[in-house]
Amino acid sequence: MSDNELIPQPDPVAPALSGPAAETSRLDRIEARLAALEDRLAGGGAALPPPRDTDPAPTAPPLPGNGPAFLGPLNDFVRNNPVLTLIGVIIVLVVLSHLFD
Repeated sequence: MSDNELIPQPDPVAPALSGPAAETSRLDRIEARLAALEDRLAGGGAALPPPRDTDPAPTAPPLPGNGPAFLGPLNDFVRNNPVLTLIGVIIVLVVLSHLFD
């Protein structure tokens, strides 16, 4: 080992005031901020409604007769993604209007 490895190097992250007093004051500031955040979270959580139980959505009855097989997953997609469905319907209508124009 060289002499440079044996000599303790100052910590570049340590505050300018080194020593136990500086570390204690720094820990006190961190604890005060943590307590303030905990109070803010506790106060904000009281304003929220209690979580509701999420029951699985009732499933649609199966299609009668010889319905196409793709309608089941399509029905689930439409039920779970109404905004994407609306965007898709608008796109289909625009394409159809251009085709039959």
